[in-house]
Amino acid sequence: MNKRVDPDDPLPLALELFQPKPNVLYSLDAAAHLAGVSRRSILIYCRAGLVRPVIQPPYGVMEFTEEAIYTARQIEHWRTAHGLDLKWVKTIFNLLDEVERLRAEVRFLRDR
Repeated sequence: MNKRVDPDDPLPLALELFQPKPNVLYSLDAAAHLAGVSRRSILIYCRAGLVRPVIQPPYGVMEFTEEAIYTARQIEHWRTAHGLDLKWVKTIFNLLDEVERLRAEVRFLRDR
């Protein structure tokens, strides 16, 4: 049986577009809901240094930016779709950061 792929149907594990409001902070519950992960997962990602919350004084309440929510969605996608553990995810983020740093350096050198 050959299943035909319809280009209009999204892939079941594909990342959905996420358009958060700029300059808005989200609670842990809201961030978890928007990212499609559990609260515990977000806290694990924070502890691993993959997601950075904004800590609100005076009580140290964790809130999250749209970037943190997008990052949590990426992590969850890589974990579920590709079976990567957090060490591999961290390696991917480090490599992406290095690629961006090298691109910036190349742009700087070209503009001289």
